[in-house]
Amino acid sequence: MTPDETLDAIEDAYRAVNRAHAVLARCLADLVVSTDFAEYPYLGDEVGALLSISSRKASTLICHAENLASRPAVLAALEEGRIDQGKALLIVDQLEPLTAVQAEIVEAVLIEYARTHHYSRIRQHAQRLIAKVDPEAAARRHEEKKRTRQVEKLNLDDAMCALRFQFTAVQGALVWDRIDRIARGLGDDERTMDQRRADVAFDLLMGKETGAPQGEVKVLVTLPATTLMGMDQEPGMLAGYGPIPADVARDIAAGGTWKRILTDPVTGVAMDVGRTNYRPSAALADLVRARDVTCVAIGCRQPAHRCDLDHCEPFDGTNTVADDLGAKCRRHHVMKHHTRWKRTQLPGGIHIWTTPMGRTYVREPEPIADPAPPF
Repeated sequence: MTPDETLDAIEDAYRAVNRAHAVLARCLADLVVSTDFAEYPYLGDEVGALLSISSRKASTLICHAENLASRPAVLAALEEGRIDQGKALLIVDQLEPLTAVQAEIVEAVLIEYARTHHYSRIRQHAQRLIAKVDPEAAARRHEEKKRTRQVEKLNLDDAMCALRFQFTAVQGALVWDRIDRIARGLGDDERTMDQRRADVAFDLLMGKETGAPQGEVKVLVTLPATTLMGMDQEPGMLAGYGPIPADVARDIAAGGTWKRILTDPVTGVAMDVGRTNYRPSAALADLVRARDVTCVAIGCRQPAHRCDLDHCEPFDGTNTVADDLGAKCRRHHVMKHHTRWKRTQLPGGIHIWTTPMGRTYVREPEPIADPAPPF
């Protein structure tokens, strides 16, 4: 097969996998319906024995099947190969706190959105929609999830382990920013950045000196002025994460430094950043990072404030402007300059990527405010 035919075959195979997940879900859901209530708690043992998997894994499959079967439209989209299982389960989970009427409205929008967007952007879009149809749902869900905060120790092979912390998004952003700032301030040595972060985290938890100035710990949050003043409950946007409840965003803003960002009323994309005491180059950098939100490579979620600002066209002394600059993480910055990947940029922060195999993908900027309604 030619490379183009191979890519088509990969796409077809992936759709087939999605359809198979839907068929499995339907079969497991049917099995649940036909199972006697007294035997239901042991259904995982039945399926586990059949498939030669643990009863715990089988119970997870059954739970996923029941959740998908509860949303026929989502299951149909999975069966048609329009979305994958991860996206389908995400949509079902996001709809859970809504009423039947609200869920039906949001469901249709999310299914269509999920067809052409990545997992993290679907989650963010869902959070925005939920905040629109039920402003209190986001706050309720945040309080419920906050009670599940924990620290887990997971044993790994080769005398290693992983510690997993479950914080609020804001707490996690603060912890990560502190660790990352200290690690970057240590200077170059033989360690990778991941290794330095791990060593810094251990030193901090053990109360040891980290060997570098800690600097100011910060998070970046965007929220409408009307929300800041308590006039509505529109969600804030936490950089590197996505939507957060209005009350949480207001609490952060109350003790923070404010900066005006002008957004396009139609798209919600950042257009201008207010500045009074900084050089234009600093204001331009803030604008590009506010507009791009993350690295502009397809599917990359590295926050823009941790990215390089790269020209689309080679620098000629005149093209240091927003419409020729894009935020790129170091990996994708190197990719753009040293491989056959090509990027072109359209006004408004639209980036068009062409892969070495000739496929073209469009990365549109993410709104940091709700677009105006189309009427």
